[in-house]
Amino acid sequence: MSRYKEELNLAADLIKNASKITEWFGKEGFQSFQKQDESPVTLADYASQIFIISKLKEYFPEDQIIAEEEDSVFVDKKAMKVIMECYKSLNLEKIGNIKQIISYRGSPSKRQWTIDPIDGTKGFQKGLSYAIGISLMVQSELCVGAIGIPNYDERGKAIFIAEKGQGAKSSYGVNEFILIKVSNQKNLIKARFLHSLHYDQPWTLKFIDMAGITDRIQMDSMGKFCKVADGTADIYLRPINYQPYSWDYCPGDLILREAGGKVTDLNGNGIKYENERCLLPTPGFLASNGILHSEVLNIINKNNLFENI
Repeated sequence: MSRYKEELNLAADLIKNASKITEWFGKEGFQSFQKQDESPVTLADYASQIFIISKLKEYFPEDQIIAEEEDSVFVDKKAMKVIMECYKSLNLEKIGNIKQIISYRGSPSKRQWTIDPIDGTKGFQKGLSYAIGISLMVQSELCVGAIGIPNYDERGKAIFIAEKGQGAKSSYGVNEFILIKVSNQKNLIKARFLHSLHYDQPWTLKFIDMAGITDRIQMDSMGKFCKVADGTADIYLRPINYQPYSWDYCPGDLILREAGGKVTDLNGNGIKYENERCLLPTPGFLASNGILHSEVLNIINKNNLFENI
């Protein structure tokens, strides 16, 4: 029985409209900025986040929000005018104080929404793959996840959703949502392997060589979780040499596990989340169809691939 039907439906709707927003900027053009941590952000990131927060605030005013973009310094009067022009062009409701909504987080709550308005901003800037992610945690447990990928594959845009205990679904193009399942690939050499386009580490390539994998794809964003979830790929290995944020991984983690896959740290333990942080004790994680999981971890740990990083 669905416990979070209303939240799941809202998340799916927000992802659909946020995707329209980012695609509007992709066609009309957008400004790019550099944050204090030297990571990129665009006006499309802000427009997407503002829209999502405004709706979560409206429908679930008691819930806490954890979102990536906090600094509104780049959103000046000219930027606000462009954002409002976008909303008007897409027939979206007019939003009040844009600068206040960017930093709105609500009050501390056991119910926390995570928002990544554009995951893979570098890819978005280059017209490559990117994603938009939303999740709901209740007492730090993942309950709802939604990811939108406007240029998923030859079918165009795709939206992935999942509710704890209810499986994962996807919609491609304008089609209805259908249940998805991970692949049944058992042969590691024949597996399709996904890894990061911009944030890889040498030990990832070393693993590929040791495993004898030849079918590998580099791409941006949490869309890699979705590729494994619907059976398009079999393994996603992500090295991380920083303290990761929950908004980057919560939606994909739930969607992949609900599709029958597995997501763990490099010791084989499930990933835990606490507020805005992803509590990851190892320098990376593994997401797979589940069948190949132990074999991959065995190669990584037996050869100490991530030791002394």
